[in-house]
Amino acid sequence: MKKIVDVYKKKDRALVWTYVISLDRKQLPSGIASFETEALRLSLLDQHGTPETLMAKVRLN
Repeated sequence: MKKIVDVYKKKDRALVWTYVISLDRKQLPSGIASFETEALRLSLLDQHGTPETLMAKVRLN
C-alpha cells in the first residue's frame, strides 16, 4: 500500500518535504499512523529536522 505523506514544521506549518511511503500489510499495525511514523523516521535520516520540530500527515485523496 502506498500513501503520500507531507512533513511540516510544527511551529509555522510550513511544508518541509513530501514522501511516497510504501508499506506492506504486515507493517501496518496502526494504519495511517504507520505511514506518518515512517515519514518522520526518513526525515530524521535525511536531516530535515528533529522529532520536536516536525510533524507528518498523510495526504487525503
